[in-house]
Amino acid sequence: MPTVTEELRVTPAKTYEGPLLRVKDLVKRFPITSGIVFQRTVGYIHAVEGVSFELDTGETLGLVGESGCGKSTTGRCILQLYKPTSGSVVFEGQELTELKRSELQSVRREMQIVFQDPYASLNPRMTVGTIVGEPLAIHSIGKRRERKGRVRELLDIVGLNPNFTNRYPHEFSGGQRQRIGLARALALNPKLIICDEPVSALDVSIQAQMLNLLDRLQQEFNLAYLFIAHDLSVVKHISNRVAVMYLGKIVEIAPSEELYQNPVHPYTFGLLAAIPIPDPVLEKKRVHKVLEGDVPSPDHPPTGCVFHTRCFRAQPICTQQMPPMEDHGHGHSAACYFPLDHESRALS
Repeated sequence: MPTVTEELRVTPAKTYEGPLLRVKDLVKRFPITSGIVFQRTVGYIHAVEGVSFELDTGETLGLVGESGCGKSTTGRCILQLYKPTSGSVVFEGQELTELKRSELQSVRREMQIVFQDPYASLNPRMTVGTIVGEPLAIHSIGKRRERKGRVRELLDIVGLNPNFTNRYPHEFSGGQRQRIGLARALALNPKLIICDEPVSALDVSIQAQMLNLLDRLQQEFNLAYLFIAHDLSVVKHISNRVAVMYLGKIVEIAPSEELYQNPVHPYTFGLLAAIPIPDPVLEKKRVHKVLEGDVPSPDHPPTGCVFHTRCFRAQPICTQQMPPMEDHGHGHSAACYFPLDHESRALS
């Protein structure tokens, strides 16, 4: 009989050649209802509108944008926690949107999530051992004693004392709770982990520890991350590529260094300009382009380019039709009729 660890390492031969994850024209709209007894749909929240990207094995894709832009909804639609309104989510060649609930369970062994709030994501009535070992129990992997051994191994992997299995979540700090959530995500040896703002609720020093841990685990287990965040300074250090999202749409995607050095979309430029520089001399010399106005309501998104109501380069055509994603070289694509170049960035 194989041990739990050995059983998890047994994977079928891969016959699919291509990206680990392919998302195509993903759409998620939440209905707005009216009435108490007889409810009717009076509109929709346009949470995700036509999102497309690919993610390779062992790669980290950062998904950034302001709060409410649809980042977390995108992650949950990939896992089918939210059923997409339309679009395609292909994981290792398998279309997830067409699978039944029973069929999704086996796929979810390969896909896990780490939630934003380390306080709300752990059941306060369950011990750490039960929380981390729950995925093993759900998928009927190993016997009870073997699962306990696997839980201790997982706690050690994420930097916690293996003897903490009988403690409860309230006995731990925020950083320790997030490590528990990460141990739970690693329990089934997944290939993809969706990190939904995993460090935003933590102190800066603890954030650095978590990012270093995620980097080490990625190298050790060849993990792919979809790293969702609103802090571009955090995303820069962990991501191979970065996708910028605004009001449900991806407006720019590029390799990390390329995006930070040569932003093409005015929205990306505005986000980068808001990142503080610790050197006061450099901070005084830098270009500041503050994004003006508020994000439009997702139940009535603007016609044309979704960013035109706040864009300092908007022209009449921007109000008429959403610009397509265009290639700007070096794996850099953006959806903008009037993209920035070096000269326009300097004048802005």
